[in-house]
Amino acid sequence: MRKLIVLLSLVCTSASADEFQTAVGMGHQYGGLIGAQVSYKSDESKYFASLGLVGAAVGFQHSIEPDSHYSYGMVLGSEALRSEDGFIFVNGNYHFNGFNQPGWVFGFGVGATREDSGGFFSNTQGSTETKTAVSLNIGYEF
Repeated sequence: MRKLIVLLSLVCTSASADEFQTAVGMGHQYGGLIGAQVSYKSDESKYFASLGLVGAAVGFQHSIEPDSHYSYGMVLGSEALRSEDGFIFVNGNYHFNGFNQPGWVFGFGVGATREDSGGFFSNTQGSTETKTAVSLNIGYEF
């Protein structure tokens, strides 16, 4: 899991995107509960890193067409409440003003979370459980 995060981070830094973009929101794409996202964005692709109150994530989004309202992608990271040992989601987003315009974004994802049964706030280490999960994301891109 850590190798994937490092690899995706390297892809993000070597991307030749047209501009930086910032966003705030809630959900796994924003690092968990509530967070901020910074991204490199071109006409059809976006590579991002997010930092939230309880976690962090990296990922990418790809638009079906340059002027499309729909995008799909992947996000992976970790957050302290339900997936302290990591998560990975394949997701889809709807951009209300279009992929290349600022505005509201609503998304969903299907993937897996890994959680230690002892919990983040517990002194005991339990076994790690992998569970299938659904993620909902809502945010605003500036």
